[in-house]
This record gives sequence, C-alpha cells and structure tokens, in this order.
Amino acid sequence: MPAPTFRGTFPVLTSESTNQTNEGAYQYVRTRVFEIANVVTPTIGALLNRDGNTLSLTNFSISKKDSLATITETYTGADITTPNVYEVSASTSEEPIASHPAFTAPTGIWLLSIVEACGGAITEGSGAIGGAVFNSDGAFVEFSKNAVNGFFGVQSFLSPRVSYKRTYSITSVPTIGSKVAFIFNTPAGNPPVIGSGRNWILSGVSWENNGNQITNSGQYQVTEDYISSGPNGWNGAIYYTA
Repeated sequence: MPAPTFRGTFPVLTSESTNQTNEGAYQYVRTRVFEIANVVTPTIGALLNRDGNTLSLTNFSISKKDSLATITETYTGADITTPNVYEVSASTSEEPIASHPAFTAPTGIWLLSIVEACGGAITEGSGAIGGAVFNSDGAFVEFSKNAVNGFFGVQSFLSPRVSYKRTYSITSVPTIGSKVAFIFNTPAGNPPVIGSGRNWILSGVSWENNGNQITNSGQYQVTEDYISSGPNGWNGAIYYTA
C-alpha cells in the first residue's frame, strides 16, 4: 500500500475531537502528521488553550512510516463554563441540654427559658424545690424529680444539623485540603442559610486528577464537605477559623 499523500504544509491536522463531561472535565484529542525530519517529541504538561480553557498535554503516541510520523495528543483540563454542583441534607444531632440557646433566658421563638419551663433553678443540696439543679459553682447538674413539663431525666435535645457538599473543577492541585477541621462562617459556593450563631466546619475534602498523575496536570474534580454547628457555633478555642 503506498504511503498517503498530503496537500499543504506540515504538520497536517488529520483529526480532532472534544469531549466535555458534566463533572467539568474537558478533553481535546488531535492527530497530526509530520515529516520525520521535523518531528519534535511532545512534552507532557505542555499547555494549550482551547475554547477559553487552559489544557495540559496528558498523553501522546507516535507512529512512524516511511518519511512521515503520526502524532496523537490528548490534552486535558477543567471546563471553566461548568457550574458547581451543590448537595444539601438536613438532619438532627443530640446536643447537651445546657447548650440550648434558651436554657437560662428566653430568646427568639422561646417565650420561656428551659429553666423557667421546668420549674425554676435550685442549688444542689439546698433542699429547695425546683426543676433545674445547679452546683455551687453554677454548673447545671440535672433536672430534679420535681421538674415539671416532663424535664426529669432529660439530658440532651435534638438540634438541627445541615450537611453541605460542593463539587467543582479546577486546573491545578487543590489546596483546600489544608483547611480540613477549620471553621468557615460562609463556605464558598452557594451554601444554605443556617441560624444565627451557627457556622460551618470543613469536615472533608476529596479530589481526583483526570489527567497525568506524574506531572499533576489536567483537570481536578474537587469535593468539599461541610457540617453546620450547633446553636452556639463550633468552638473557636478548639478549631482554627479559616
């Protein structure tokens, strides 16, 4: 079979294709024919701009026949037009009853404090009658048998807890992982509104490289997971604030 003939100047573009995913990966593949005398081996990690996206060469192959060389290159990057993906779920978690926002004083929708609703405060060992027992240092101990409105034996309450997940694409190694277990007042993206006094903590980060693992080039699909705090916020003395 005779070698193919080409018109025009080398290199000759013989095919190209583009693939974009909903996760933000953008891949461009092209095949070009060179004269062997003028072939330059591609460099993994070389950059190419395509449709406004900066792509990186993540793979290539070369085949030679007679005086011609065929090079197929695969460029990978993040599609800058792909929107973030957000997931939100709401549940409840048990919190100590003494951390309730209206434990000692009414606030917001609570017209009575917890202490008032259970029958009032008494000091441990005083012999007084009341519902909420505090020690001599003022720390809450328990609800007494005299507590009204069913408070005897109560130790915790169900507090709203919201989980927020953000997935997005970038073109370089993500650095957000260094902020795991940090407090965020407002995470990036479009987080849901949570109650006053509450904030977020970055509970986890995962990412995958859809490209070349050696040069860390290509597209990075990043997922950030956040958890909302209880009514008093995450403890700033325990966790750093981003």
